[in-house]
Amino acid sequence: GSKGALTIKVSVGILRLDRLPIMAAATGVSRRGCQRLSRRGTVKAARPSAPLLPSAMLLVGTAALLAAPFFTTPMAPPAFQAGVDMATAIRGSIPMRGRFAVGDSGLQHHVCVHTAVVACRAAKKKAAAAGGEPICDGDTVYIKVQTGRYIGELDGTSRKEWVKARGTKKDADHALTIEKNGGGEVESGDMIKLVMPLTVTNGTKVHMDIVGSAVRARYYDPRGEWQKMTIIKQEGGTIRDGDKVFIRSVFKNGRDYMDANPLEKIADGEVKCRWPDEGEWQVMTIEK
Repeated sequence: GSKGALTIKVSVGILRLDRLPIMAAATGVSRRGCQRLSRRGTVKAARPSAPLLPSAMLLVGTAALLAAPFFTTPMAPPAFQAGVDMATAIRGSIPMRGRFAVGDSGLQHHVCVHTAVVACRAAKKKAAAAGGEPICDGDTVYIKVQTGRYIGELDGTSRKEWVKARGTKKDADHALTIEKNGGGEVESGDMIKLVMPLTVTNGTKVHMDIVGSAVRARYYDPRGEWQKMTIIKQEGGTIRDGDKVFIRSVFKNGRDYMDANPLEKIADGEVKCRWPDEGEWQVMTIEK
């Protein structure tokens, strides 16, 4: 090429680009810098600065990959789309429009990557990162222990007050109600109370309570100390549907966490509060 210009030779006689925005996006050169694309596949563009030379090299490699299928079998739209997707990925998924003309027959494949599609994907990624719906005061929740069973049953010899986790599905017998003083969304570190399923307590509100290692349900006391628990999420922030959480006692030392024995050890679904450990036995999943 002439002095002060960069010439990129693409040895593909049947490949022609008749729109330059994709060229500009791939090389990092402005649209005005892309002067001309001849029928012989020669591109003349203003010489980019040193940092843009790697981008120009990427263009050459990408063009070679896109050209390979043209000399073997007729190009199918999926293969063509895959090649363009690869080129787009190399440039950091930059939204761009391009049109390729293949062979003398003039067969054209239009490739459009719309900003709306990119925005939609970004929104989905953001929603996935954020998790499910936030847990709020008064919500019906289901708490699944590490055995895969849901908390809800009450058992005992003289009085049915010992909390168990035996449920295999989310139903009325395992529907707990979460309470937070002051209302609003529940955050990691908040003090909460849990109301047992009304179907289990004959329609009477009863709070779950923790005294020592015993986890029971005996009274409904909005001001009680035994009924207070701290909900923890290791990542912090708002507690959401599907989050892994830990529930810590508040009464006395306020250091031990609720846990559940493996079913092969104690098959009755015993729930206890024994150790100051956020381990495998203590992890629980909160669901709506």
